[in-house]
Amino acid sequence: MGNLFGKKTEAAPTGPTARQTANRQRAQNQVSSKDKAVLELKASRDRLKKYQAHLEHESAQLTEKAKQLLEKKQRDRAKLCLQLRKFKQQQIEQADTHLMNVLQMVDSVEWETQQLQIFEGLKAGNSVLDAIHKEMTVEAVEDLMLDTQEAQARADEIGRLIGGSLTVDDDESILEELAAIEALEAEALDALLPVAPGTMCGLYYSSNKSRSARCGDGRAY
Repeated sequence: MGNLFGKKTEAAPTGPTARQTANRQRAQNQVSSKDKAVLELKASRDRLKKYQAHLEHESAQLTEKAKQLLEKKQRDRAKLCLQLRKFKQQQIEQADTHLMNVLQMVDSVEWETQQLQIFEGLKAGNSVLDAIHKEMTVEAVEDLMLDTQEAQARADEIGRLIGGSLTVDDDESILEELAAIEALEAEALDALLPVAPGTMCGLYYSSNKSRSARCGDGRAY
């Protein structure tokens, strides 16, 4: 009977402790933030691939613009077109480097100790991509084809955009490419020019002389 009125024994808790709950929540937060970084990285890589594909198309257009400007004897503006193309290529490579570094960090290091570096890397890569997106397009370079104040303003704008990002080696390679384009254009122009009458007579005489020698009787056929 005494037991009936005695103090009841408390059952041992069966649910997770506060520490276990906190650890689980911390792990979930880590996973979700890592997933967020991976998703953002994938999105950035997708943007980069689109820019790379677009740049290949733009590069051909900028090269064609340079040719047209050379035909108009506007070598400085033709050089600007090639400099802009080089600048865009360098920015793509820079963004690619940032994002590849982030990818390596996500895959190979302790997430908990490297979160800040990873998100800073993503931020840097995305900043470069944003800058590329805001850059002038090939359509904006159309003004260079004109002899107007707007054309000069556009040339100045390209110069400011490029700034000091191109090295001496970059400039040398651009000048070499300009010279190569000029040489090709000169060859194409020579091929289109009619042959002078005097030259044709010389060719006719030379041909007849050769045929006469082959016949052996001095007669031209």
